[in-house]
Amino acid sequence: MLATIWNTIFFNPLLNLMILLYDFFGNNLGLAILGIAVIGRLIMIPLVKKQTAMTKKMASLKPELEKLQKKYGENKEKLSQEQMKLYKKVGYNPLGCVGTFIPQLIILSALIGVIRAVTNSDLEGLYPWVINMTEIGTDTAINTKFLFWELTTSYKAVSGEFGKFSLEALPYIALSVFVGITQYFTTIFTQKMQQVGAPKKKEVKKKKDVSQDPSMEDMQEKMQNSTMLLLPVMTAFFTISMPAALGWYWMLQSLLLVIQYLSLDFDKTKKGIQNLLDILQKKK
Repeated sequence: MLATIWNTIFFNPLLNLMILLYDFFGNNLGLAILGIAVIGRLIMIPLVKKQTAMTKKMASLKPELEKLQKKYGENKEKLSQEQMKLYKKVGYNPLGCVGTFIPQLIILSALIGVIRAVTNSDLEGLYPWVINMTEIGTDTAINTKFLFWELTTSYKAVSGEFGKFSLEALPYIALSVFVGITQYFTTIFTQKMQQVGAPKKKEVKKKKDVSQDPSMEDMQEKMQNSTMLLLPVMTAFFTISMPAALGWYWMLQSLLLVIQYLSLDFDKTKKGIQNLLDILQKKK
C-alpha cells in the first residue's frame, strides 16, 4: 500500500522526468541530473523565501531575546513561555526550517531510488506516452558515462578493484572531496548572508561566570558551528560509498543554493558576500 503510494506520487514522476531530460540532453545522464537539481530548486523557491523571512525575523528578535534571557534567566519555564509569546507576536515559527528540509529529503530519497533504477535499466515505472516520445523502453540500456565518472559506481567500488590511489579511483575521491568542500563553503555563505541586517552584537568584556548556564543564542551558535563542520564531512563520507551520480547531484545542490539566494535577493546577497570577505580578511 505505502509502496504503491510512494511510487505513484514520487518515484514514477521523477523517473519519467529523468528519462525525458536524459532524452532531451542527448542520452546524457549527468545533464539529466543537473536538470533535476535545477527543477528541484525552482520548486523550493516559495519555501526558501519563507525560510529566509523566518531567519530575518529571528535576527530582528535578538535584542528582545537577550532582554528576556537577562530577566528570566534563572526561571527556565518562564523564559520559554515569554520567548514563545515573542515568537507568536512577530509570526516566527521555530520549526519553519522543517518546511524546507522535508521536501529536500523526499526528493533525495526518491532520486536515490530513481538513480538505482535507471543505472540498472529497470524502467518499469515509465508512462506509455514517455516511451512513445523518447523511444526508450523498459529494457533500454541507459548510458551512465559522464565526464570522468561511471555514474553507477563509487570510489569504494573502484578503489577495491584498482587500488585506493589508482588513476581510476582518483576522479571518484576528488568528487567526494569536492562535494564536502562545496557544501562547507555554501553553508558558511548562507549563514553569513542571513546575518545581514541583524543587529550587531555589542562586545562587552565580562568576567566569565562558570556557574552561569549558556544562553539559547550561545547554544544555537555552537550547534550551527558543529553542523557547519559535521554535515559536509558526513556528506563526503557517504559519497565515497554511494554512486557517483548522487555525489554529482549533491554538489549541484550546494552550488545551486548560492545561485538561488542570489536570484531571490541580489542586494542582500552582495552584502552577504562582502560580510564573508570581511571575515576572511580578518582571519589573515
